[in-house]
Amino acid sequence: MYTIFKTVHSIAAYFTLFFLLAAVIYAFYGWITKKPFSKRSKIIFIIGLIATHLQFIFGIVLYFVSPLGISNVSGTMMKSASLRLYALEHPFMMLISIFLITIGYAKSKRAVDENSKHKTVALFYGISFILILTRLPWNSWLS
Repeated sequence: MYTIFKTVHSIAAYFTLFFLLAAVIYAFYGWITKKPFSKRSKIIFIIGLIATHLQFIFGIVLYFVSPLGISNVSGTMMKSASLRLYALEHPFMMLISIFLITIGYAKSKRAVDENSKHKTVALFYGISFILILTRLPWNSWLS
């Protein structure tokens, strides 16, 4: 079960990053060019939201079945940078990113001005994208 979720989580990460980056670029483009907030905008932003939430669900399951997850939390783990990344830093940063993406999408739905809708998504999704990139386990991805 662990290997299945690890594989799914790893493959889905590429799609999640792609959809989130597409949403960030589209939001910044819409904000800068003052494009109207269209149905296409809403679809692109919700795909980014759904992709990150699905990836987070895969990650939660993996966190509980992985030997590097919750079962690894200890004082010794805190002394090792790579173990701390998997057991603490990565999950916590992804949780913060999910909150920001969800808040950004919700605030954009409530915004009255169309340009502020793009601005809200651009800022919240953009910050989340950067946070995600900072805590990815690059060593396991690149090897």
